[in-house]
Amino acid sequence: MKVRILITLFAVALAVFPVTAQDADSGSSSKKYENESEYYPVFVQVEKIYNYSKGYIVSYRKGPFQMANAYLPIEWFKGTSGKGQIVRQGSANAWPRLVVYYKGGEFSHVRLYVHRDRNHETWGVIRASAGLDGKFENVEDLKLEF
Repeated sequence: MKVRILITLFAVALAVFPVTAQDADSGSSSKKYENESEYYPVFVQVEKIYNYSKGYIVSYRKGPFQMANAYLPIEWFKGTSGKGQIVRQGSANAWPRLVVYYKGGEFSHVRLYVHRDRNHETWGVIRASAGLDGKFENVEDLKLEF
């Protein structure tokens, strides 16, 4: 008889414990962790970066056999817009990458990690006569293709 009572009390304690733990946490803020960032980064490995008069054309893989281009206006990296930052990597083994940050589901800013040496195989140049000026005009956000 005593064993049944002990087992019943133990089962009740196990059932009540998760409920009390939930109530204790319900007063906290919407963030799960103390240092949780409000930004969501998306990392993209870059195949090639083309220097263009109006900005940078970043070529990246969107699948095993397809490529896509991201057009980053030069204004994002200069002045007060604060939408872009270039980080020059000194290591010979460092491969370029693009990190796009979203805040609240909307585009916030971008960081482009590039090889310091402009003669590296990941850098390319496109002539101004290529007619790509329209791709850089009135660009306010960046939507990557996958």
